[in-house]
Amino acid sequence: MSFLKTIKNWYYISLKVKSRLLIGRPVLVMMYHRINNSVGEKLTGLSVDISNFEKHLLFYKNNFHILRLEEEWTSLKKTGLVITFDDGYADNIINALPLLEKYQLPATIFVTTLNIDSRDEFWWDRLVFDYSNCKESFYVPNQNNAILKSNRSYTFLTDCVHALRNENKEEWFLAFEKINNISFLHREGFRSLTRSELKLLSEHPLISIGIHTHNHYSLGTLSYEEQKKELQLSIQNLNELTTQNIKYLALPHGSYNQDTIEVMNDLNLSAVLLANNYYSSSENKASRKIYRILMPNIKDNELRNYIKKYDFKIW
Repeated sequence: MSFLKTIKNWYYISLKVKSRLLIGRPVLVMMYHRINNSVGEKLTGLSVDISNFEKHLLFYKNNFHILRLEEEWTSLKKTGLVITFDDGYADNIINALPLLEKYQLPATIFVTTLNIDSRDEFWWDRLVFDYSNCKESFYVPNQNNAILKSNRSYTFLTDCVHALRNENKEEWFLAFEKINNISFLHREGFRSLTRSELKLLSEHPLISIGIHTHNHYSLGTLSYEEQKKELQLSIQNLNELTTQNIKYLALPHGSYNQDTIEVMNDLNLSAVLLANNYYSSSENKASRKIYRILMPNIKDNELRNYIKKYDFKIW
């Protein structure tokens, strides 16, 4: 290990010691998306297979103080842990809920309301499908020259599609699939929750429902008025399906700006949840900015070592 790396490690250890002494035990807020055995979409890393997810839950139950997002995070006897899901995939109720029930662990599901009751897939899932079915040399709409997969082209495509409004994303995909001879069919394993499924979840004693916007836009790129409209539409759609008091917002792509905080205050939301791979604490809860940890498709020693980075023990 190099000298600089050693210094860096000791610096982060000192930060953890300071945090532990001044604030108390950490709270690990785990961020999941899909719980599904079709985890071949390695480009996004958003799927955890069912057997690995069960191993995660058993590890959590045996080693952590399991918390609800909305409860107090003080006076912990061991490291706290919160389970969250983003986007609102149907497999959250089909595959994840039975395991949450088996181990009696609560979770919060943050729902993007755009695709409720729709067979449409989220754009990033469709992009992975299309990219996987492209030849090594392929074409992009409105560009004459072919692009090679070997030239980090997936990142380029992600940036292209991410920047589009949702109504323009569909046009882009249709054009992309046409010029590259790709036959895209909606896949059951990638659909969002239906209204009836979401209503069942909202009535379940282990499940809380949260906001993940309507269109899944990066809020940090929108104006105050655009953000407020986006969140109001999401809240309105969710309120039609649940009597829960929905007060937590998970930021799509972790993106926000000062306007986001003002909109959060205006709508009387309790907190925003980031996507920054860092542990949280009761101080984060009080400040209304909660850090989260993206959970990959890992198990056993890899799982323990991954969580050890955040579940620090100083004595």
